[in-house]
Amino acid sequence: MNDKEYETMLILQEECAEVIQAVSKCFRFGIDQQYQDRVNRQRLEQELGDLLAMVDILCSKGVVDLDNLRVAKLAKIEKLHQWSNIFTETQVHEENIL
Repeated sequence: MNDKEYETMLILQEECAEVIQAVSKCFRFGIDQQYQDRVNRQRLEQELGDLLAMVDILCSKGVVDLDNLRVAKLAKIEKLHQWSNIFTETQVHEENIL
């Protein structure tokens, strides 16, 4: 791993932590409640966007492969259809989520 890849992964790690913090604020104070300068939903959207940016950068640098990410994403969605209550029985599989 070169220095640029290392730095990108480090920033990815920081963004993951910031997503965790944003989710925590949604649970603690409510997703539509103001916390400091923003509504928690906006904070969550911002942090998720930052995380997606880092994933895009990792793909563009060849650190991870976009096709492999898509396969992993679809596998996770399938698992969630089977093992969680997130989706309704009649809901169509959303393969084009981001």
